[in-house]
Amino acid sequence: MANIADIFKALGDDTRIEIVRMLMGQSLCVCDIIDAFNLTQPAISHHLKILKQAGIIDDSKEGKWVFYSINAAAFQSITGFVNEYAQYKGRQEKRTPCSPNRL
Repeated sequence: MANIADIFKALGDDTRIEIVRMLMGQSLCVCDIIDAFNLTQPAISHHLKILKQAGIIDDSKEGKWVFYSINAAAFQSITGFVNEYAQYKGRQEKRTPCSPNRL
């Protein structure tokens, strides 16, 4: 699976966020995804490719149709990262200012 930075980078686009929302809890045919947007098929395919390369979605072929679904492991990585950060913030100590001699 891709690293956490790749996942966040892939999710940094409104269209890709909407695609992920559409896929929550279901698999969709690429044609259903295309129909939901006012974009060309190549543009949607490009977004799907980025999401797939980041490990956010999986695809499966059934006959001539390609179905996309969420890769739960990617979101477990995000959850783990956020939880780790929350724990760090909870135990972060107050920092003392640097001494003028360190400049």
